[in-house]
Amino acid sequence: MAISSLEQILTLFQKRDFLAVALATGQPMGLMQALSKREDWEHLEIFCGLVPFPYPILQQPKVHVTSGYYGPIERYLNEAGANLSYLPANFTGFELFARKKKPRVIATTVSTPDKDGFVTFGTHAGAIAVPFCEALKNPKQVAIAEMNPRMPRVYGEPAMGDNKVLLSDITHVFEHETSPVELPTMTASSVEEQMANHVLELIKSGDTLQFGIGGVPDRIATLLAQSSLGDFGIHSELISDGFLKLFEAGKISNRHKGVFPGASVFTFAFGSQALYDFLDERNGRNHRTALCLPVSVVNDPSVIAKNPDMVSLNSALTIDFAGQVCSEAIGLRQYSGVGGQLSFVEGAYQAERGRSVICLKSTACVDGKLLSNIVPTLPPGSLVSTPRHFVQFVVTEYGVADLYGVCDENRAEKLIAIAHPSFRDELKDEAGRQKALYYKNK
Repeated sequence: MAISSLEQILTLFQKRDFLAVALATGQPMGLMQALSKREDWEHLEIFCGLVPFPYPILQQPKVHVTSGYYGPIERYLNEAGANLSYLPANFTGFELFARKKKPRVIATTVSTPDKDGFVTFGTHAGAIAVPFCEALKNPKQVAIAEMNPRMPRVYGEPAMGDNKVLLSDITHVFEHETSPVELPTMTASSVEEQMANHVLELIKSGDTLQFGIGGVPDRIATLLAQSSLGDFGIHSELISDGFLKLFEAGKISNRHKGVFPGASVFTFAFGSQALYDFLDERNGRNHRTALCLPVSVVNDPSVIAKNPDMVSLNSALTIDFAGQVCSEAIGLRQYSGVGGQLSFVEGAYQAERGRSVICLKSTACVDGKLLSNIVPTLPPGSLVSTPRHFVQFVVTEYGVADLYGVCDENRAEKLIAIAHPSFRDELKDEAGRQKALYYKNK
């Protein structure tokens, strides 16, 4: 194996091609920038997700982008007129898609090699590690590694590939140094602060935690770090700076987990440079206390459920009286993605003493008008992210509604109690009409 130049790597691409790249922090930024300089494409398909930068390549007319997760950049590209579509798949499905479709070219960022010659996938085993390793053995595929000395060296579970690959096994590798993508600091609003305080009432020492992304999860982690609670385990699709706050406060022991005891497990990290420095084995802080595992393991509900006190913390945009949760779209407008919410809601639901928590603001302001996010029925065309039969705790700034074991005709009452006071009367009236219709048709 010889290190290639970026110019040599670019010659591997055909005018009509299919490229898959890692999500977010694993995306090969040098390669994506270089591809943007080429304009002779006849038809280039790119499979990606949670794009960190609006690369010009993504806006070329002969380039067709499929995203497995909508982030701010995808929304921008869509509005700018790019040929961009959303693939409705959960995070595990992203990996499955790459394995089944077998894109001709698959590319990711890796760390520099360790003393044994292994490079790691760093902060993102997510949906790329397994497909990339399979591509290395497939003569019909081209596997490209962008080796970045600033990518943290992060290991996983030896029996699952250890989040690494021998550098000598990679035919096409080039060097490119760039700063890791950092997640902007999120400051919780007063509403999010109230929601976080309510969630704190549902957590106890010894729980295994999964955090989503956003101001509420980060604030919950901060409050837990400052609380008397502790002895937590971590089993999470994502870890961010909230995880680091908990670790530095001595709140994480991973002693009570039912699977991967003694270690925090995640499938991708997205946060500050401080988080990446902590994870980097070269700094001597991690010592395999945090393991980066494939998404097909981390997000498997049957694996998640092995943690007896599993608590999943996620957010939503809207919920109806039945308990159907919309978390990724506003009407027909895609806003984020399926991600791993349902996987963790289901895993926590099945776990012994497990608790799934869905947080949403009670209202939203649309075109200057205040609307309730708790609605009698979802508008036509709404996309349900989490079905009603898995939903347990629902939290707004006004309190907690426990829907577990609550029959369908009684769920509205629970949800109205945590709705914004300005909407409770009209919601009660509609609930009464629905209940009368329910008993009429029973």
